Amino acid sequence: MRDQHEGKKPRIPVAGQHVWYWFKKMDVTREGTGYGINPLQPTQIEAWTRQRGIKLTPWQLDAIEALDMLRLQLFFEKSEQDEGAVGKPVVSKQPLTPKSMAYLFPGDRIAFSRAGKRL
Repeated sequence: MRDQHEGKKPRIPVAGQHVWYWFKKMDVTREGTGYGINPLQPTQIEAWTRQRGIKLTPWQLDAIEALDMLRLQLFFEKSEQDEGAVGKPVVSKQPLTPKSMAYLFPGDRIAFSRAGKRL
């Protein structure tokens, strides 16, 4: 997988090519957040295999889980490298105050005193 991540064609043993194919199909269906990708959940793997009539053996499930862990590791390594190229995220130098919270969340009608305590 690291080879593929670096733009090279991966060398998959013949005995595991079907597992690699299954993993690639599962990988494109994985859920993500605004901060990256999530690991494949056991329920997702089970649903994917059930829909296709596939009964995974223990070694096949172990292989898919190992591929998933490597996929996550490579994704987040690349994300860290990309962030380093751009620079550190910009963080406001202004302190977070009740007034700024009211600005950020205008629908919240909780009143705060100058000391930041609820009224």
